[in-house]
Amino acid sequence: MGVGALHSVRALIESPKTHPFFFFWEPNSEIFLLSEFQIETKELIQKAKNKGIFLQIITGKTPDWAEINKELVASSLSDQELNLKWTLYETPNYERLFPDLVKECRHHFLSQFRSQSTNENTIQHFRKLWTHNHLKNQLSLKKDQNKFHWFQSFAANHPNVLFVGASPSLESDLETIKRHRNNWSVFVSDTALGFLLENDITPDYIVSFDSGRGTTYHFLLEIPIHIPIITWLGGSPYLFELPNPKILVNTGHPLDQILAFLLQKEQSILWPHYQNPSLNLFGMVLSITNGIQNRNFTISGVSFVSEQGKSHCKGTGYERFYSPLVNRKQSLEISTKRLYSGVRKGKNQVVWEELVTAKDSKKIQLLSELTTFQTNMIEPPKKKLHSFQGFPPKISDLAKWANQDQSGIIHAKTLNTWLRFSPG
Repeated sequence: MGVGALHSVRALIESPKTHPFFFFWEPNSEIFLLSEFQIETKELIQKAKNKGIFLQIITGKTPDWAEINKELVASSLSDQELNLKWTLYETPNYERLFPDLVKECRHHFLSQFRSQSTNENTIQHFRKLWTHNHLKNQLSLKKDQNKFHWFQSFAANHPNVLFVGASPSLESDLETIKRHRNNWSVFVSDTALGFLLENDITPDYIVSFDSGRGTTYHFLLEIPIHIPIITWLGGSPYLFELPNPKILVNTGHPLDQILAFLLQKEQSILWPHYQNPSLNLFGMVLSITNGIQNRNFTISGVSFVSEQGKSHCKGTGYERFYSPLVNRKQSLEISTKRLYSGVRKGKNQVVWEELVTAKDSKKIQLLSELTTFQTNMIEPPKKKLHSFQGFPPKISDLAKWANQDQSGIIHAKTLNTWLRFSPG
């Protein structure tokens, strides 16, 4: 929402992405009634059509969203699924100028083009926590500037990547992982970390992106301090108190976008954004290792359902959290059964379907399905981590941008606190 001088529309047509459908809504009559605006929008729509893009400029404060949807269906190919993967963007100044229209736009957009998704519910619930952690964790980084890296990519040829989740099936794969440990670069989710360490398997990387305080329970054990933790600045603050090196991934959060821009502008260093549509650690590892040529990606402990009467394998932080509740009348399984049921649903079902679909195209294999020939491979060359070090901009500047560019993601009291006590 918000077209202004049509700069964003021109940029889209010059460098089109993979999305085939675009709507731009300009509610400001002082803009869309200009003859120059109307002439250029017609030219841009035609240019977009020549490039195979459906582009429509919507004007006025009361558009007919149902009619727009019908026109989209009539103008598009019948084999396109129009109700999937729609994203809504509002320019920050329009978010301030037209708060009521933004609210109306979200409502009608969601009702006509997409149902309310788990992704949006998650963002709505956690966005203030993410912002709070993002700013707080920068203070922790200042204590030891040599203990963190800005992640750029992994590079290698023919390496074997093993991602370890924490479903109960991991226990069945334990002996196979021990036997062929040296054949893989092992990425372990924070939830499964305890199980691997207690069984004398040291992973190459720990992956932790959950921002909640519950993440702490997965790290309440003796962790070798040399294992890097792949996380992001909005992750659990407890991680930044650990002596382990931190590898920071650009998740595309608004503050990550600002940091990436400033790092490029001030230091001419690229901090690329890694998308993770599944919002799952498996999806993040799949994304950040995508640059590895001829990668063989194996997974263990990934199912998103309860198995063997349990929601997770042994030794997770859930056990440490729920242990005080266990007694002769209530077992640990009863306490944790709400975490996963026997049926995949919601986001977990979507992630599982994407996994099954991508098994061939992205060479994803379940560890339990590997043959002896496939697992008995010569040790592959080690992958190379591309990253850089340096310190981010002043925290006070970032707090100001957080409030200016993404109003609503940071509470006013939190903003004032950071501006008063930040060192920059």
